[in-house]
Amino acid sequence: MLSALCLLLAVPIVAVATDAAAAGVDEVEALLVEAGSVKTSDVARFQQLLGELDTRAGDATPEQRHRLQILRAYRHALLGESGPAVELLGGVLGESRVPDIRFEAGGLLSNIHAANRRFEDSLRILEEILPLVDRIKDLETRHRGLLNAGVVYNQVGEYRIGRQLAQAVVDSHPDPRNACAAENLVAEASLGLEEDVGEPRLRANIAHCDALNERVFAAFARAHLARWLAASDRVDQAIRLLEGYLATVEDTRYPFLQGVYHALLAGYRLREGAQAQAEAHAVVAVERTRGIGNIEPLVSAYGTLYRIASQRGDAEATLLAYKAFVDAERRHLNDVKSREMAYQIVRHQSQQQSQQIELLNQKNALLELDQSNTRQRARLWLVVAGLLAFLLATTAYWAFTTKRLQMRLRRLAELDPLTGVSNRHHFSEKAGCVLASCKQDHRVVALLTFDLDHFKQVNDRYGHAAGDWVLQQVAKACAELCGPGDCIGRLGGEEFAMLLPGCDAATGLQLAEDALDRLAAIDTDGRGYEVRIAASFGITDTTLSGYDLTRLMSHGDRAMYAAKRAGRARVAVFDEDNVRTLTPRSGGLDGPAELRLAGDERRTFPA
Repeated sequence: MLSALCLLLAVPIVAVATDAAAAGVDEVEALLVEAGSVKTSDVARFQQLLGELDTRAGDATPEQRHRLQILRAYRHALLGESGPAVELLGGVLGESRVPDIRFEAGGLLSNIHAANRRFEDSLRILEEILPLVDRIKDLETRHRGLLNAGVVYNQVGEYRIGRQLAQAVVDSHPDPRNACAAENLVAEASLGLEEDVGEPRLRANIAHCDALNERVFAAFARAHLARWLAASDRVDQAIRLLEGYLATVEDTRYPFLQGVYHALLAGYRLREGAQAQAEAHAVVAVERTRGIGNIEPLVSAYGTLYRIASQRGDAEATLLAYKAFVDAERRHLNDVKSREMAYQIVRHQSQQQSQQIELLNQKNALLELDQSNTRQRARLWLVVAGLLAFLLATTAYWAFTTKRLQMRLRRLAELDPLTGVSNRHHFSEKAGCVLASCKQDHRVVALLTFDLDHFKQVNDRYGHAAGDWVLQQVAKACAELCGPGDCIGRLGGEEFAMLLPGCDAATGLQLAEDALDRLAAIDTDGRGYEVRIAASFGITDTTLSGYDLTRLMSHGDRAMYAAKRAGRARVAVFDEDNVRTLTPRSGGLDGPAELRLAGDERRTFPA
């Protein structure tokens, strides 16, 4: 949760006035120090000080100008203008050779990248600046750098590293504000590790943050404590704690923080049976966080609304809430996985670089030994033998690492490289497992097969690049309809299939109609393609076709081709005696839909 406070920790350096102050820059120094000290507690004063600094920039030393650039970058970051902020900080890193300046600029840039979900860039910068920590003269600057790094490591799920960095700050007697932030980080990491947060310690930090008037840090500390109380079956205490500080949270005008409080209260109120209050809090949480990104409070709020609708027995509201919840949860989980993958990639690259440096050092040692006196040859060969053993061990280690990487790449091979959904082989394997499990549990499973209509005309008229784009948009639109246990795959060319455990043919029909609407809504004009995307759907389920995948696919294909014969852009449901073909909700493309029956009989339905 504290990961949302990246920018609150990324304060510009507050340096001690140097000899340059005596040369007429003491007023600029004083303004810089004050701006750095009030930027979180008095934003209006911070903006005013920046204006004064801008007018006095000509009187500043090169180091002070770099610090002013960091302040300006921070202002841009507060306003959500990450582009100018990144440009300013990149200029500082390219020009300054002062460790404190580089450490501060790199820490802020790392946090901006993290806030923009660019975790690989964020972690690479941390790998570059953290080795400077022992060269940082200003203790407060060092503490902020360690806290910034701890925030990022908590974000990527490496809570032990994050807690270790924050605890190092706590143990080195930081200033009051950094102590408040560090204790918050320790509590967040402990919650992430599902370990005791240390309730007395956390309550003491809440009082400490309150005394500093650090309302945002105090609010997050209370949220950590509320989570711990709820996990300890003290939900009533968690509710009182959050509601007692809710008015202060609303006054911060910080949407993410407001969303956290309302989402937690919604879940806890529902656990207590206060359905109306839970719904009110969940609605506010969605309103406050819907535009922020793939964050946990939004997922929690949608989940609460879904459970409330389900308890009321409102099928339509339940379905809508469930779709919103599944979509938010999928996006959040994908975001979490991307953060974890970014950490693994950067860690792998860092280890590889360290090994390469070590190998180069060993080679240099060999060269130096080769130039030694002949009287030391015996000792030299012993050293060479030791080094060769080290190189062999290193080679074996990297062979093992490479093998693990190959295994990860093999998993990537399960996906269709163009659309990102399962390829035919992986879909068949996964579908077979799902069908076997559902057969044991006597659960019905629906299968949808669909083929894009007139797709060859797209390739012939606009080229294969256009066809690839259409396939990607179709896969994306249909994948968004799938729940956590559903399977979707590209069987080849423009043919796809969806397996829906727990759904019958009627539910599959409703989903297919939703898919037709989504395909028709794909905007091709912006790409310069004057085409309408549509598909023919075939539907069957295990009550009609059994649990054999081959039989299901065969019946689904028969229904799909019946839909094509009936005029395309519509849905056909397999039946043992015939195939029922239904026109889409928006109406058919080619007039009346035709239904082919056994014995070559034909039956026509109005489009």
